Amino acid sequence: MLGRILNGVERTYLIRAWLIGACFFALMVTVALQAKNGAQFAPLFYFAICTLMFPFSKLVWDELKNLVMGQNIFLMNALILMMLKLFINALLWAFAPFIAIIGIGYIWYRTKSND
Repeated sequence: MLGRILNGVERTYLIRAWLIGACFFALMVTVALQAKNGAQFAPLFYFAICTLMFPFSKLVWDELKNLVMGQNIFLMNALILMMLKLFINALLWAFAPFIAIIGIGYIWYRTKSND
């Protein structure tokens, strides 16, 4: 089952998304370690789950974006675009355990004929 899900997504997409997720993970662990009461297990566990599920959360966003915008290209300020991408990726990472369920279901449905 896990192999079917992981094989349903390109390896480069997974690796790139996990690297982005690892950056958010490192940032949040750093913030958690600097808290006055120290890092607790529950937030660190949630951050790890978010990082592992992030590629599937990002897949949902990318598929919705492709569905709505298609092959259109929009030109805009690069600074605004990068800030927007950072904000969207942060939201996708933070809510990954909830959004990724849709992405995993989508991959499962898309690869159903390969059984």
